[in-house]
Amino acid sequence: MNTTVTKKREVEVAHTLLAEASLLFDESHALTYALVMALAHTPRKELSQEGIDGLCQLAYELLTKLNKTNDILRDTRQMLLDAVAVADHSKSAVR
Repeated sequence: MNTTVTKKREVEVAHTLLAEASLLFDESHALTYALVMALAHTPRKELSQEGIDGLCQLAYELLTKLNKTNDILRDTRQMLLDAVAVADHSKSAVR
């Protein structure tokens, strides 16, 4: 397969992964805001067990999205580093 085609596909995959990470980050940001606002505006005496359970579920969803975003960013970074290493190796092999 042509090296240029391979590199183009790698860049497209990286772009897709970074777009997914960006979306997850935006969702996490919105969930964080909702959680903070709910906690800030709710008197402690008014928190029912159901309310606490809902806030815990929201916090869990936030943590899950942040972990997923971190995994995507780490994997994409590694993929890009690998692509650079292959390109550098190819250049030195041509010389």
